[in-house]
Amino acid sequence: MVDQNQADEAPDDSDGERFAREVAAVSASYRLALSGARFRGRIGSRRGMGPGSSLEFHDFRDYAPGDDLRHVDWGGYARTDQLRVRLHEAEVSPIIELLVDTSASMAITWAKQRTLRGVALALHAWSRGEGSVARIVALGGGELDPASFAAGGSLQFHGDDSPQMPRVPLRAGSVRVLLTDALWASDPSGLLGRIAAGSSRFACLQLLDPWERAPTEDGGVTLVDCESGAKTALRLDQHALNIYGERLQRLCSSLHETTVRLGGEHVPMTAGDLPTVCQRDLVPARIVEPA
Repeated sequence: MVDQNQADEAPDDSDGERFAREVAAVSASYRLALSGARFRGRIGSRRGMGPGSSLEFHDFRDYAPGDDLRHVDWGGYARTDQLRVRLHEAEVSPIIELLVDTSASMAITWAKQRTLRGVALALHAWSRGEGSVARIVALGGGELDPASFAAGGSLQFHGDDSPQMPRVPLRAGSVRVLLTDALWASDPSGLLGRIAAGSSRFACLQLLDPWERAPTEDGGVTLVDCESGAKTALRLDQHALNIYGERLQRLCSSLHETTVRLGGEHVPMTAGDLPTVCQRDLVPARIVEPA
């Protein structure tokens, strides 16, 4: 639910240019923070999951005819009379998959939809900057063209309040970033488990509008169910706000606990201009770092 007055806000004619400048600025100012994990992908500069050609030691294996003698552990041979070969770590560019919740609640205000589009575009740009294979995939749908995020009118939102897995398979060993508000009718733990399974790193970025995070005592308002369109007249007194706050806290805590249990990172985000979102939400969470 959201205040109808909040949902009716619209951008001015110059917002498209400001939006493009914001995306370009943060794309140049930051990069993905991917340290501490091993990845799968094509040749690049990040630590891979298996042996390769970097200078970092990975493991030993027994010598086999045809092996490069420069890689033989001659010191070990002198001690043990066993010929073994040093293996080095692979260096790869990770496969990065951005999973986007396109349920109607993600576009309940212009600020929320704008932030969703901006973060998705920036993540895609940062991924490409790594030389990575990057794609944007809709929950319950297929692969999305990044151009649909640049032109907000072409990005389709729908009324499904219980998102499903993408209709295209996720790639083994990929970095997976979920953009969602998690305001779902169903328990998110099952879906989160399926999204995280087989990934090398998983992050759940939970995006909420400022009004969703901290509604104000405004007297009488009309709340609109973004999934069904149903309208409810309600007086937002302090008692109602307290109940809402407790329920939101339980939801966010449950999402955090589930994500951490799956080995992932839960990152709360509040809609706003893109540079602020990066500096306030993504940098402290080690999703991005200064370039």
